[in-house]
Amino acid sequence: MEANLNGIRVRFEDVGAGPALLLLHAFPLSAAMWRPQVAALQERYRVIVPDLRGFGGSDAPPGPYPMDTLADDAAALLAHLGVPRAVVVGLSMGGYIAFAFWRRHQDQVAALVLADTRAGADSEEGRATRETNARLAEEQGAGAIADKLIPNLVAAGASPALRAELRALISANSPDGIAGALRGMAARPDSSADLAGIAVPLLAIVGEEDTLTPPAEAERIVAAVPRGTLVRIPGAGHLSNLEQPAAFNAALLGFLAGLGNW
Repeated sequence: MEANLNGIRVRFEDVGAGPALLLLHAFPLSAAMWRPQVAALQERYRVIVPDLRGFGGSDAPPGPYPMDTLADDAAALLAHLGVPRAVVVGLSMGGYIAFAFWRRHQDQVAALVLADTRAGADSEEGRATRETNARLAEEQGAGAIADKLIPNLVAAGASPALRAELRALISANSPDGIAGALRGMAARPDSSADLAGIAVPLLAIVGEEDTLTPPAEAERIVAAVPRGTLVRIPGAGHLSNLEQPAAFNAALLGFLAGLGNW
């Protein structure tokens, strides 16, 4: 499905019925990364999964893509679909967008699920690395980004099949979209000060072997929010939903069951 939102064409999935979930994907992937979760969730919930601006089948206009812009795109999608409130689920970059969504569209947030992400802004070194990667994408294409990033996106024991799947997803994206998102992430604000004011239930999920946003980052989030729960997933790195989908789905479904309807 497609919609014209905020001046761009956004491709999305909208499946199932019931209370709504909005799934925000990681960098540099697409909505396709959520397939194991869509399969598990759609029998009980309405699952809305966009390709974020610059990724998958959505348009890739000139960047950068601030996290506020990506959050506004997501909010516009919910409004387009007539969904007043959703549980917002974000992994990695999707988590950064979820923080922006909370700041800008709190009335649309029933609860938050933040997976393999952090509240803090990039360090100076981190911003420099993102700019280096943005130029790599522009000069050598999405495949070069896949080759560089995949070793850190998954645990050491991740299967060759998963690595190949990730390379295909990343390589299908626009280099301009990848660069736009990198520069948007580099400019994002520190969300740490927002944590104490998050009044909705929050679940933090993190892979035990995540080296990009390690478990300590999830622990900091849960310690600072009033209604936080932490689930650590053994045998998973940064993409815990793909590396250990059964454990990820169990954590997510357990959290959602405790919310009732929204």
